[in-house]
Amino acid sequence: MPVLCALAMSVGWGFRGDYGHEWGAMVPGALLGLSVCLTSGRADWWKRASLLAMLGAIGWAFGGKMSYAKITGYTAHTSFPDVAYGYACLFAIGALWAGIGAAFLGLGITRARSYFDGFAWPLTAIYLVWKCLEWIPVWNANKWMSATACLMHGWNSVWEHLVDSGHAPAWFHYQAMNHDTSWVAATAALVVAAVFALALPRSRPACVLILILSVFWWLGLGLFVGLLGWRMTPPRSDNWAGMLGLYVGLVVYLLGTRNRAALSLSLYGLLAGGIGFAVTDLLNMLGRAQWGPIGRYEMLQGLDYWKWMEQGFGLFMGFGVGLGCLRAVRGNLAPPPEDSPGAPSRWLALTLLLVVMMWENLFKNVRNWYEHQQIQESLFGLDPRLWFGLVGAVLTGAVVLAICRYLRGELPLVPSSAFGRAQLLFLVMVWVAVIAAFMQAFPGMSQKGVLLVHASFWLTAGACTLLVLGLRERPIVPGQQPRAADDTYWFPRWWYWGVWACVPGLIWLLASLTVAGHEQPLPGSHLRFESSSDKDMPITRPK
Repeated sequence: MPVLCALAMSVGWGFRGDYGHEWGAMVPGALLGLSVCLTSGRADWWKRASLLAMLGAIGWAFGGKMSYAKITGYTAHTSFPDVAYGYACLFAIGALWAGIGAAFLGLGITRARSYFDGFAWPLTAIYLVWKCLEWIPVWNANKWMSATACLMHGWNSVWEHLVDSGHAPAWFHYQAMNHDTSWVAATAALVVAAVFALALPRSRPACVLILILSVFWWLGLGLFVGLLGWRMTPPRSDNWAGMLGLYVGLVVYLLGTRNRAALSLSLYGLLAGGIGFAVTDLLNMLGRAQWGPIGRYEMLQGLDYWKWMEQGFGLFMGFGVGLGCLRAVRGNLAPPPEDSPGAPSRWLALTLLLVVMMWENLFKNVRNWYEHQQIQESLFGLDPRLWFGLVGAVLTGAVVLAICRYLRGELPLVPSSAFGRAQLLFLVMVWVAVIAAFMQAFPGMSQKGVLLVHASFWLTAGACTLLVLGLRERPIVPGQQPRAADDTYWFPRWWYWGVWACVPGLIWLLASLTVAGHEQPLPGSHLRFESSSDKDMPITRPK
């Protein structure tokens, strides 16, 4: 389980590096959920393959808005306090990313099917509202931007007036909403969930979770940025504060529902993600500094060490979460109730994975080809992008038809067993991702760094395919009584907290090795605390 999880998330995170943000992070999350399902040896988890893939995708999407490019610039300097600060921030971002994602996977293996059915319509409505908010600038960008600027300017003026008149605390920083955070999306989710909780009683358990996450996102932003004025990477986005609040809300929810098994899995992700992001950035810094053998041998230079950091982060994160899921299997976690046919959660999961996620990611290929002038000439007077859109619409129609026929039991193409369906879904997703990334990068394949990265994609995906095809549909026979999700057994053991005690030492060691690895600040380095006569250089990704 940990091996397949690590490899799948490694190739998935490499894809995320090419496509970026929330939608790109959904692919490794979905592959991780399917890896857990396939290697569990549990028939009850096999039946939830698409559900676990969807929850993994949503869970890892949350971290996609956290900014970390400038943080790696801190670790590229020679000032020890700034380098140590950079590694500590990378640890925090990686921990939040995997902690939230693992918690959602934990919900998938512990909560009843009917609980997830309640998410179908609220999540659909939230997505549609978010898309409308994205399209507004497209309809009238100038007016929208002018209105937004006027709104923020007016808010700043009003707050300054309230502070001067003594009607507002001077220590609350109004810039909490003024630095590229996702406060509009969080507010929209809160409003939509509140409406559905009132109008659709059967969706209330799902809406409670959405409301808690939205409210705690605001509390995190308000406390850390608004009240305390903490800026992790000024002037970059402060979504980290909202994500920290959201994670606290998620922990509160799991404690309130006594879901100790899901909380335990989240804690595994928290530690694995933090260590993974910090440790792999050291490899990135040593590569960029051409340290040791990298500087002596030309064949080791120009290999795009940024990508190796990304793929290594996925490897660490997937392995750690896989260990947490393996503990759930060995501890014989009680099967979650299948108390409904699950049609709403099934169509939601398949539509998200095979339609929405594909459109949001793969159409970026067309945009990139167009921006790099690789497709320019019109065909029969139509923009070439419209032809790709037409192809995508036809393929989408085929996928939607297949989903509808599958849910009716009328699609012989799909394997009859739950295990076979999980295998098919995994192979489709991993190879669509690898081929799409290859097609996007192919024009630049003359560079050896790009070639090596995509060769590693294919090799890793091939290794995953061999593992998945080698698995047998043989459910394990537990040797002990099932343990409920609220059993105290699921609390982490002493060694887990011992590893946490070593984290400050790890940050110090990584910072020391980085500072010793190069005498001058690397290109794109930044200072967070110290003054410098050198102007900060923009982050540039090594070629």
